[in-house]
Amino acid sequence: MTSYESFERFIETSGLSDYFKGDRDLELRLYHDLGIYGDIAESYIETLRDNCNVDVTDFVFSDYFPEEFAGKNQLQKIIFSLVPFIRSKVEDRKGYKPLTFLMLKDAIRKGKLV
Repeated sequence: MTSYESFERFIETSGLSDYFKGDRDLELRLYHDLGIYGDIAESYIETLRDNCNVDVTDFVFSDYFPEEFAGKNQLQKIIFSLVPFIRSKVEDRKGYKPLTFLMLKDAIRKGKLV
């Protein structure tokens, strides 16, 4: 099996096929472009680990994705959970490293996500 077949299988089994349609999408960033974060992003990393045998021990999730329930205080957390689009207005996406489909594909090929 080639790494491309494995990457394709990862895309299908993870549910990312709604976003990734082909090589033109390799530079799409999961959080910055697609708004994927929290438990959903974590499930993609777990799928990468469990189904593609990718070592993710050195991957620092918080460098790439914000917390599921962001906010500086309890009131903000409640507001962001009730009205999610407000979160995107106040959250600084520049503070997070990009994680692209190309990086995921390379991780499958190398067996490690850093």
